[in-house]
Amino acid sequence: MFAKRVRAVSIGTAISVLGVFAGVGSAQAAVYNGSWDPAYGGIFPELGWKASATFNVPTSCLTQPNGTYDDAGNCAGFSVLSASVAFYNIADTSTILQSFVLGTTVDISGLVIDGGQLVGINTGYFSPVVPSGDWALIAGNGTYAFSLYLYGGTLAQLVYTNPTTDTPVCRQASPYVCDYSANAARGTITPAVPEPETYALMLAGLGALGWVARRRSQQVATI
Repeated sequence: MFAKRVRAVSIGTAISVLGVFAGVGSAQAAVYNGSWDPAYGGIFPELGWKASATFNVPTSCLTQPNGTYDDAGNCAGFSVLSASVAFYNIADTSTILQSFVLGTTVDISGLVIDGGQLVGINTGYFSPVVPSGDWALIAGNGTYAFSLYLYGGTLAQLVYTNPTTDTPVCRQASPYVCDYSANAARGTITPAVPEPETYALMLAGLGALGWVARRRSQQVATI
């Protein structure tokens, strides 16, 4: 009776551990990171900018044939988890002068899938930001707003607009001023590296499974 009870507990433990371990390995979405880092050029010759974004991509989206998809159907549930843009002087690329967290609500016009991976993304304009402070002279001294725009799969532009209250759509009517950064940024989009906590959970799961296996072998030997 006791042996049967211990065996039942061990099997239950194994099922629980397998459930946790399977949850780690069979996630329903993958996280990808994108990064872009160019010199602005044009009317802001001293300005450099860095953009980054994190995307949550459903597994059903990644398993589709190679192609470009919108965020519907198998790609429904795709989301931008975070996005940011930072400014620096190209004479000192190591010093960030000002950084902004961007809103994650943005139109998605294309997700490029190749070989089961997200390799590109096309979006509308992210929320605009306005540099401020003494350094902002190299970015228009606060008279321009800047909006991030992803296109062409891996490219990015930072659109400038004046007045800052207008949406970043380049109009022809004077005195409206709007244009793209002179240098298009070719970025990278890669799968995110799992957090250390994920590895710890996986190792704990393997250890627990090993313990259950040893207990079961000991019980079989004593029957």
